[in-house]
Amino acid sequence: MNDQDQRVRDYYSSLSMSQEKLDQLLKATTAASEQTQADNAEATVPALLGKLEKNARVRTWKFWKAATPLRQWNSWIGVALACGLILTVATWVHNTGSQMERTERTLREVAMNHTTRLEPEYLGDSLAQLDNSMHQLPFALVLPKSIEGEYELIGSRYCSLSGVLAAHVRLQNKTSGKPMSLFVTSNAAELEAIRPQQANLEGLEVELWREGGLFYALAQRS
Repeated sequence: MNDQDQRVRDYYSSLSMSQEKLDQLLKATTAASEQTQADNAEATVPALLGKLEKNARVRTWKFWKAATPLRQWNSWIGVALACGLILTVATWVHNTGSQMERTERTLREVAMNHTTRLEPEYLGDSLAQLDNSMHQLPFALVLPKSIEGEYELIGSRYCSLSGVLAAHVRLQNKTSGKPMSLFVTSNAAELEAIRPQQANLEGLEVELWREGGLFYALAQRS
């Protein structure tokens, strides 16, 4: 081996790293790698959180978008129910007011017809005679069971109760001699809302009831 060859060998030998130097380089590389990973992690976590937050916002928006028609439908149902309730209450109030008004009007109509004491148009000894004479009545004239045999028959005339054609039969109490007025008419639709009842109008007793498919009203002084 000449000097030139030795110098070449020495040069390449100098290029090889010792174990100590290799260990140092490995430690430095590992540390650098760990630092790089940490830096990447620090940079990745916010990005990941931001991505998750964005996804959450997107999902929330999609949910409310999908739920909006349902919530609108529920709102419309609530409005419809409220309107229905208001309409029901208004109808009930109106019907109740109409029933009370019709009943009050009928009671006063009975009282007025009794107190005017108009002369009978038809006279007879029996109700059958009066019924045969009153051809316009769309029903058979029948006395209610509650007053049969207690009163003397005087006569009858046409009248109306709540706009319905009726018979005004004048009677006299056999015991007290007091005059009484019995009103008889068909149980028409105009009278269906009137409930059986008794009332006292300025000392005049008025009773309303139904019997045998007919509507009756009786008025007399108390």
